Amino acid sequence: MNYKFYKSALAIGIAALLNANLSAQTATFEDIQLQGPNDVKIPSTGSFNTKFISGSCEFNNSYDIGFGGFWTSGWAYSKTNDTTTGDYLNLYASYANKGAGNSSNYAVGQNFSNFKVNQNTLQGLYISNSTYAALSMKNGDAFAKKFGGTTGNDSDWFKLTVNAFKNGTLKTEKVEFYLADFRFTDNTQDYIVKDWTYLNLLPLGSLDSLQFTLTSSDTGQFGMNTPAFFCIDNITTNADTATFENLTLPFGQTYWNRGSKVFTETYRSHWATFKSSFSVSPSYNYWSKGFAISNSTDSVTSGFANLYSSANGKGAKNSSNYAVSNGNGGIKLDLINDAHISAKGISLNNSTYAYFSMKNGDGFAKKFGGVSGNDTDYFRIIFKGYYLNKLTPDSVVFYLADFRNPDNSKDYLLKDWVYADLSKLGDKVDSISFQLESSDVGQFGMNTPAFFCIDNVEYKTTTSVNKVDKNNAVKIYPNPSTENIYVNYEDNFSFINIVNLQGKTILQSNQKSIDISGLENGIYIVQIATENGVLNSKFVKQ
Repeated sequence: MNYKFYKSALAIGIAALLNANLSAQTATFEDIQLQGPNDVKIPSTGSFNTKFISGSCEFNNSYDIGFGGFWTSGWAYSKTNDTTTGDYLNLYASYANKGAGNSSNYAVGQNFSNFKVNQNTLQGLYISNSTYAALSMKNGDAFAKKFGGTTGNDSDWFKLTVNAFKNGTLKTEKVEFYLADFRFTDNTQDYIVKDWTYLNLLPLGSLDSLQFTLTSSDTGQFGMNTPAFFCIDNITTNADTATFENLTLPFGQTYWNRGSKVFTETYRSHWATFKSSFSVSPSYNYWSKGFAISNSTDSVTSGFANLYSSANGKGAKNSSNYAVSNGNGGIKLDLINDAHISAKGISLNNSTYAYFSMKNGDGFAKKFGGVSGNDTDYFRIIFKGYYLNKLTPDSVVFYLADFRNPDNSKDYLLKDWVYADLSKLGDKVDSISFQLESSDVGQFGMNTPAFFCIDNVEYKTTTSVNKVDKNNAVKIYPNPSTENIYVNYEDNFSFINIVNLQGKTILQSNQKSIDISGLENGIYIVQIATENGVLNSKFVKQ
């Protein structure tokens, strides 16, 4: 190795480290990876369990927010009347087109569903196919065969097995029921259950829970091809009957498949933190507040279906990524011990949704300026700074739209990125809050859509020379390294950033052993966020 070059390189690295501590830091969102064009990051993973009760029976339910949200296991309840739609869009319909005894409600179960019984004796229940499974067996589909085959002679079947448990132990008794049976020599006897059929469960004896398992003659590489759904109703115990009629369906819906939960996620760009929340309710799923990270280019579609685009369809300075803010909120900046943190500025733009709402009006909000153009409308953000949870003295007001000028030609509705100077917030700022205000308010508050876009959040950190000396005490070895480095730090820390000499975060880890084999050769700075602040050191990748 050329040690003269290495010594020179270390000197450059130290100079770069000092400059980094004295210069602006910028959250550009370009370091947050999106999957492809017109993608968005909001909380999109996570599952949760809930339950519902009818009679003496307790039914579990699981729901996942991935892929737009879907019912993953357990039970749903329904009053859906649809015997003609035979695909996965119709998961919640009974092929009998109603509940048992012409009732409204019934339950839909998936394979391996189970429920608890708070009585010792279960007499029986009524069972039917789901429309999805029945029409799949009747006609075949892209995944499953037509039962009986083209000749009608294939010996197909679809069976439900009911197992009982007592005190967590599987009992030997079981009850089997064929939801479809094409094994008869006389094809006229083949059947797919359509009407509700009573299933006697007294042979199971004393129990406290049941499990339902589906099997089929139609199997493939990934298991059973027949859709794994069925319907039950009127579960009769020695004390009562679970009819599901006591259960309320969400307004406007014919089925229930999930409970309520809020999912949160935190995104980091450079040393800035942005939070986002996603809410699930029995009626619908929705991004409830916080930030979405987006690269959407849709600057022409109006309405709430286009929540994640900036008004000009790009980020500040023609970058790809930016953030969309939903409602009032804030930004957290990492607090560095013994450092002065000051807010410098931020690039702002309207969202496409808010832009077209103010430009044209919609079902909730007025057209800015009104019919005459003389209405003194405005849409603005009030920024406030905090340090150690204490409010700094001054605030910054920024107008995303302003129609207050007597000269209407000077009215404006922001459609491009504009830099807002936030230095007025103070010399020490570790978080920034913002509040949206509009001239268009109604009974339930602001009518203007509460969305706007941000990019290039700039702030400055100034660290003392003594702090830099302490930073240099953090040891990295081996140094230089080709594949892995180890950060020698014994106390607690929250994360480690690997930053290049241009100030861009290349890697982030919560482990002290870090794989650097994918980095280009050169000098890098290690930032370790500790309980006492952020410590810095450097290493050479060769």
